[in-house]
Amino acid sequence: MEAVVTKRLIIRRVTETDLLDFLAYQTHPEILRYMPTEPLTEEQAMGFLARQAVVEIGDEVGYIVFAIHHIDDAKMIGEVGINLLPRVQSKGEIGWSLHPNYQGRGYATEAAQVLLTYGFAHRKLHRITSICDTRNTASFRLMERLGMRREGHLRQSQFIKGSWQDEYIYALLHDEWLAQQSVTADE
Repeated sequence: MEAVVTKRLIIRRVTETDLLDFLAYQTHPEILRYMPTEPLTEEQAMGFLARQAVVEIGDEVGYIVFAIHHIDDAKMIGEVGINLLPRVQSKGEIGWSLHPNYQGRGYATEAAQVLLTYGFAHRKLHRITSICDTRNTASFRLMERLGMRREGHLRQSQFIKGSWQDEYIYALLHDEWLAQQSVTADE
């Protein structure tokens, strides 16, 4: 995906120069609260960014992360990512992470809409899903703003910070996304 410019953001490939901004949210306790991972070290983060900066996704599986670059602040404030399953399945899973200082302003919604367009319009996916910890209200409300529907409540499906946590799974079909686009165009 080439860089996409919205009113306030640039959704672009990550680069190694994003290291400090990337670590600022990837190691933030509020972000890690719902993640089954430990904070990245600088070396791990640099390795991840270096791989993501050059990854090419063809017809097979692949995970790619895009920077959410705030135009006015001239910095990376978070990320959106898509995990593409084999083309024959025509499915993908999206996710996001945004520095707490930038949450609650619609930036994640703006960036996730770009990713849905990428998945449905450019990758021609049939179905896109997203999953989150049931305690992460902001994340599942974002999925609902995107027009995704809750399809399941997975009980004790993720071991996070010493205990089993429930997750919600949301999905959106290509036809549903197209219907949303026509409603938006009519407004």
